[in-house]
Amino acid sequence: MSTANLREICSFLDTTLNTKAFKDASLNGLQIESSASAIKKVGFSVDAGYSVAEKAVKAGCQLLVAHHGLLWGECAPIVGPWARKLSLFLGNGLSLYANHLPLDGHQELGNAAQLASLLKLAELSPCFQYGGATIGIRGRLAQPASMTSISAMLSEIEGILTPPLALPFGKPDVRTVGIATGSGTMVIPECAELGIDLLITGEAKQSAYHEAMEHGVSVLCIGHYASETFGVRALERVLSERFRVETAWISEPTGI
Repeated sequence: MSTANLREICSFLDTTLNTKAFKDASLNGLQIESSASAIKKVGFSVDAGYSVAEKAVKAGCQLLVAHHGLLWGECAPIVGPWARKLSLFLGNGLSLYANHLPLDGHQELGNAAQLASLLKLAELSPCFQYGGATIGIRGRLAQPASMTSISAMLSEIEGILTPPLALPFGKPDVRTVGIATGSGTMVIPECAELGIDLLITGEAKQSAYHEAMEHGVSVLCIGHYASETFGVRALERVLSERFRVETAWISEPTGI
């Protein structure tokens, strides 16, 4: 394995994920820059909580790439837990790169696209406009399937809800699938307009029950964490191959 420059890695990620195309509450890109510009090992995670950063430091990482970073909207005062996290990162030479909506919607490396690949969906197309770009994907199963069989296909995903939350208000035989990872039940009406039989997402809002029933769309919620492990794992493979750096997957399922 070799050593890579922090800024070169971040520039590559910004360009690859087209971060400027999205209006996002997350400050996508390099969020914390430590004094360690030479990167030998990169950690990858869904979240960037204190416990995750501790694991990254213990694993010997100089950079943590996360889907959910620490900077959202206006920067809060650097006190309390935020101050302790910042001290942990900077005090241990650990930088933080975060990418939210662009990593949901990327049509090759994104959470939705990678989940579609797991399901072997065909006739893929970008779907669900949000923040100035598409954040999801739609496709067709090779053969019609029940929600139960689709759940079984997803059963090995890290951190998946067991069983997933199922709202079976659509057709019993699913042919078309829409995927909007994370908290994506707001796209239920759009699924109905597009003739999508099943929406796969992470977590549901209370309103999802009635929206799904009234629109005749089935919904499968596999867990927010579980639905968003895919993009960062894909980035792990890409950075390992391109920059020849050592990598570490920082696993911390939340059960949410």
